[in-house]
Amino acid sequence: MTQEVVVQLLHYQTTTDLWNGVRDLTCASTKARVMVIKSELHNTQKNELKMEDYLNKMKNLSDELALAGSPVAIDDLILNTLNGLDTEYNLIIVKLIDQLDLTWVEAQAALLSFETRLNQLNHFSTLSIQPSINAAATNRHENTSREPHYNRGGGRSGS
Repeated sequence: MTQEVVVQLLHYQTTTDLWNGVRDLTCASTKARVMVIKSELHNTQKNELKMEDYLNKMKNLSDELALAGSPVAIDDLILNTLNGLDTEYNLIIVKLIDQLDLTWVEAQAALLSFETRLNQLNHFSTLSIQPSINAAATNRHENTSREPHYNRGGGRSGS
């Protein structure tokens, strides 16, 4: 026990009062912790996290709430998870919201598959853009070498 807790319990006269005081302090601390975790669960965003890391983070928060005596329904966990995704995930969000009785494992599998597909598309679009950039740079270089050679010097100055 910390010194602050002991000071708060000093005024109790009986062991029953003392135990009730300890319980009340513990409950207040637990309630505060539950509120912090719930807030984190509601406000967590995927941002730059990999999907697997984001899903693990959300599940860990849900598990912490369950251990603190405030379990989260699977539907709420899935909804909070979907709410933290960027707009590039809108297609899968709509699909998952429409599914009834969706399990956490099914939601995870769908989100991980969707992220894999997004990564593939981003990789392919990067590959197709790169040759275009190279071609544009090459054409620009070739065009500058074909320009007329006006005023390049090399002539005699008029003396």
